[in-house]
Amino acid sequence: MVAGSIVIVARNNVEYTKAAVRTAIDQDVPCEVMVIDNCSADGTMDWLKTRDVARFFNPVQLSLAACWNQALKIFWRIGCEEALVVNNDVELRRDTYRLLRSHGGPFVTCISVRNREEMGTVEDRHVPTLYATERPHPDFSCFLIRKEVTDRVGWFDEKYFPAFCEDCDYHVRMHRAGIRAVAVALPFVHHGSQTLRTAESGERQRIERGAERNRERFREIYGCRPGTPEYEKLFDEASFGKVLRMRA
Repeated sequence: MVAGSIVIVARNNVEYTKAAVRTAIDQDVPCEVMVIDNCSADGTMDWLKTRDVARFFNPVQLSLAACWNQALKIFWRIGCEEALVVNNDVELRRDTYRLLRSHGGPFVTCISVRNREEMGTVEDRHVPTLYATERPHPDFSCFLIRKEVTDRVGWFDEKYFPAFCEDCDYHVRMHRAGIRAVAVALPFVHHGSQTLRTAESGERQRIERGAERNRERFREIYGCRPGTPEYEKLFDEASFGKVLRMRA
């Protein structure tokens, strides 16, 4: 019986994808693993065909947000109530899905570390400890999202192409919908922006230009750029209380 659903979006970097898929399959609860191959050109799909995972190939590159929506819509359609969404440059602990799910929050994420040694062992984390470590800074490289979130907030904004700022946009929208998004001290290895770091020069420039367009688009919508003091003010308690009063 499948207990969980895991989404991995891959854009090249097949060696990192292999590690991500391995640790997703190795969860200590049964999980359906789905990989969205976002128009990779390095043999990613050929390798995926040798694995026991659900796989989809986009013949043209979609935005990261579109890939997230693509997978979540499939999972919600078949009756899943939550899914763990991860980058292809991450490695998970065996208890990642189980603990994030047991936390019970609508949107809860892990925190990134640099290497496997920093992930610790399965025995050193439990749910009460995770509650005590909550912080309001979710990491969208490894997040568990419940269907109730998309029901209330809607889908990720696919106009942030190819990536960057779609996570900040969704965080703001969750906040304004009264949904508490948190990170807990459950570590995962994040090799960090490998799609950008390993891209050829032309591809890297295209990604960077897209990221800058996305930052400007975010500013046009919310009046500030991510990572600024003005951005942090979007989440202050006064603003949150005002939103809740307006929704009441």
